[in-house]
Amino acid sequence: MAAKIIDGKAIADEVRAELARELEELTTAGAQPGIATLMVGEDFGAGMYRGAVEKFCGEMGLGYRSEALPADANEEQVVAVVKALNADPAVSGILPLRPFPAHVSDSIVINSIDPGKDVDCFHPSNMGRLTLGEPTFPPATPAACMELLERYLRSEGLDVTDALEGAEVCVVGHSNTVGKPLALLLLNRNATTTVTHVYTSNRGNLEKHTQVADYLVVAAGVPHLIGADSVKEGAVVLDVGINRVVVCPNCGALNRSKKDLCRVCGTDLAEAQNKMVGDVDFDAVSEKAAAITPVPGGVGAVTNMMLARNTLRAAHLRLGQK
Repeated sequence: MAAKIIDGKAIADEVRAELARELEELTTAGAQPGIATLMVGEDFGAGMYRGAVEKFCGEMGLGYRSEALPADANEEQVVAVVKALNADPAVSGILPLRPFPAHVSDSIVINSIDPGKDVDCFHPSNMGRLTLGEPTFPPATPAACMELLERYLRSEGLDVTDALEGAEVCVVGHSNTVGKPLALLLLNRNATTTVTHVYTSNRGNLEKHTQVADYLVVAAGVPHLIGADSVKEGAVVLDVGINRVVVCPNCGALNRSKKDLCRVCGTDLAEAQNKMVGDVDFDAVSEKAAAITPVPGGVGAVTNMMLARNTLRAAHLRLGQK
């Protein structure tokens, strides 16, 4: 069977329209919802993400402020900037862009953020509330996974609670930003949740868990880690991975760098094409799953919408509305 494609771009557009109405209400009430990014040094990835957030805020009509400190800034200087952002009424959400230089402690900076402005759930108090199932700002990527899953289930005429309660869910990857908080969100919906990771794979036990999952979420950062043999017939598969690979023009194998020879056939890859792929072999798994998210155009398309939703909720809380 051919899997139904869970279209992240279409769902992101639906959420965008809902948030536009909410933003208009907040603006009418006198609020100034906006995001501030905090960057220390010149990490390339952090800089790319900063540009993406600025563009996204402009498209959404959210305020945006960038705080960039030199790589030699000390912790006291970084914390001072955070405290100024905490006090700024035009800043609803603070987004620290890591990695920080080695001499700047992640935990010290994150602990200095006002939990009411911690819109990507880095602060320990918000993670604690997530663990307890209390209202908080869910991390954007795990929240995007839940949004996609819930909207898919409703589109199939299913009750979300009935569909998830007791269902076998496997999360592949146990990062602090995706795997662990996503497992908590699923547990809070009473799903039977299994978390697997590289050490599960090292023992040869990964497929033992993925093959029985009704819902499979893969966030391992390994291109095409999950193939058709790893998936239960009729499973719903969410692919969080985003991997840039080099496709061998001779045998089609995925490789990490154009500087290398193909790992399968030894072909020179200097002129090979780059491709963006997920952690799931989309073509193969699509023939077995009931539904699947593509890469790109799946989870990533919805992630920024969840960040915007959290930012608007933070603005509501400042007004005492929610």
